[in-house]
Amino acid sequence: MNTFSRLLLSVFLVIYWVPFTAAAIRPQGTTMSGVVQSVDHATRMIVFAQDGGPVRHFVYSEWAKFQHREPEVLPAHLKPGMRIQVNLHNPLIGPDYVTRMVLLQSKPSQKHP
Repeated sequence: MNTFSRLLLSVFLVIYWVPFTAAAIRPQGTTMSGVVQSVDHATRMIVFAQDGGPVRHFVYSEWAKFQHREPEVLPAHLKPGMRIQVNLHNPLIGPDYVTRMVLLQSKPSQKHP
């Protein structure tokens, strides 16, 4: 009977614990916008001037998406001077990295008089 009570207790703990862990939501990181200063696609390094903030250096992940007017979503289309919005993740260990980039404006707008 002792084995049966341990099994019953284990099943009860699993049933009680699983809904709490399943409801956990992975953090999505910080969303910020700014202008790309430079980009190195070989190392996936981006130098990014945040709007109203500092110039930041970070990498984009291997599975990063770059959403722009083209049907392809490859980060290889990212170029210096583009105004983008990024989802930046700050992991506990390792460098900051980006998983999603959205093109806001490809070149600064010029107003004509």
